[in-house]
Amino acid sequence: MKRAIVLAVVATVSQAMIAFAGPEVPSKAVVAPPPPPPPEFFRPNEFDIGAFGTYATGVGSSNNAGKFHLWGGGMDFTYWFPWLYLGARFQGTGGEIIGGGGPRSKSVTLVQGFPPVTVHGGGGDVAAGILESDLLLRYPLDKVWPGVHLAPYMFVGFGGVVVGSPGENKTVSETFTVTNSAGVSRQVTFTGRRISRVSNAFGNTRLLGDVGGGLEYRFTPNIGIFGETGYYFPNGAGNNFVKIDFGLRYAF
Repeated sequence: MKRAIVLAVVATVSQAMIAFAGPEVPSKAVVAPPPPPPPEFFRPNEFDIGAFGTYATGVGSSNNAGKFHLWGGGMDFTYWFPWLYLGARFQGTGGEIIGGGGPRSKSVTLVQGFPPVTVHGGGGDVAAGILESDLLLRYPLDKVWPGVHLAPYMFVGFGGVVVGSPGENKTVSETFTVTNSAGVSRQVTFTGRRISRVSNAFGNTRLLGDVGGGLEYRFTPNIGIFGETGYYFPNGAGNNFVKIDFGLRYAF
């Protein structure tokens, strides 16, 4: 009888201990971390430095259309604001302007009845610089097409063009012996000045506005290439020109 009572008590206590112990704790499963997000190729708060080669030529209906050409290069510095699509840029371009279609000579009669003289002109190179500040809008296509790291952009701004001296060899001089009806002779010297077409059109310094667009492709988040075309209109009629740039860009 006592043994039965002891067994009943032990069974009751065991059930109570199991109840107070709570449910069985399952083993913790190993959860893999999420993959890192893909790198951004075009970023807000980005600072870019570009280097490029350039070509420019006169356009429009002016006398300079197609008659001067600039070859050179330059650099630009761009900051993209926290809003990914808006940026500001400073760009400087330098080169040589070739105007007039090459050197040429012409025989000119300065005084009727006297032999003509040869006047040389054209073909002179003129150093020039173009400085501009622009606002830019861009749209990275990888926002809608992942893996297409291409961004078209457009720009608008203002600046100035600075034209150097075309050189010192700019005059022609010829001396004639003139005899009047009384038989008195004297020497007369005629001097002419060769005028640079570019300097005459632009002066030494001229303000300008510009508008244009381009494409930039990124090989990595930091290294890319770009090409752009801008239309420039200096103050004063008939001096408009188009400038084409192509180069490399590094993004920080």
